[in-house]
Amino acid sequence: MKNVLMAQPRQKRTETAIRLSERIVEVATYVICRTLVDYQDLLADERMSVAHAFLQRVTTTHLCNQKLTKEGIVFQYKGEPFELHEEYKTMTLTRSVYEHLAMFYFLFEHPKSEEERQIVWKYWQINSKKNLLEDSEIEALRKDILTTELGRQCHKKLDEWTKVGTHPVIGSIEFVENGGKCDVKRLNYSQAWKYLFDDEDMESFYRHLSMHCHPVYDGLLQYQDQGMSDQGYDGIPLYLSSCFLAHLCRLFLKMIPEGDKLLKSEFCNEVFRDFQL
Repeated sequence: MKNVLMAQPRQKRTETAIRLSERIVEVATYVICRTLVDYQDLLADERMSVAHAFLQRVTTTHLCNQKLTKEGIVFQYKGEPFELHEEYKTMTLTRSVYEHLAMFYFLFEHPKSEEERQIVWKYWQINSKKNLLEDSEIEALRKDILTTELGRQCHKKLDEWTKVGTHPVIGSIEFVENGGKCDVKRLNYSQAWKYLFDDEDMESFYRHLSMHCHPVYDGLLQYQDQGMSDQGYDGIPLYLSSCFLAHLCRLFLKMIPEGDKLLKSEFCNEVFRDFQL
């Protein structure tokens, strides 16, 4: 995924990443606003409203990434500016964008039938709101899941995973065939690359993001050993975030009537080309 950026001269990479970021932000902003103006009636549906909220949150998170990449971090030391070179400064933001893209995909794109979609949706609600919902509300959602045909076929796992008192699990589920029978398995963010990108290099990507977002040994050693000047890597988290935002835009447009035509009047047909999706 980094080929477009890494093909640039080192000193041009961050500049290129910012330029590409500005392009996809323009597209995402247009999709958000066009939806609010011309498709307001669709947002009366809870699922569609949540999908739109995904796009809005990812866009604002990405904008923070762009601003931080462009402006950097400047401390004050004895009344004078003291610039901090920090090539990992936006990793947390990129990780958030990636997680939102993964969950959006698992919720709205990956389920193979309406029944699966409803079960995945309610499973996500249970795990998202376990600390907020009354036990009776959780039980109502559980009943909706367990009384479906798929719920009956995969009753043991679904019952165990959703029961009141179990610890919330971040991620989603998918239904698969196992030995000629229907089975269900959990999906987490570290597995999302298999579904989102045809790129095995992405397998270790989520671990790399996490390493620079949590106080772990290897991440702190890499932080301390980073170069003191821009080695051409400062723009990579922003570029990846741009790719994820572009991917989310494409998925969201599939939920809009004739969404594939929505951008043609405002942007060139190759608007997503540089994000290698």
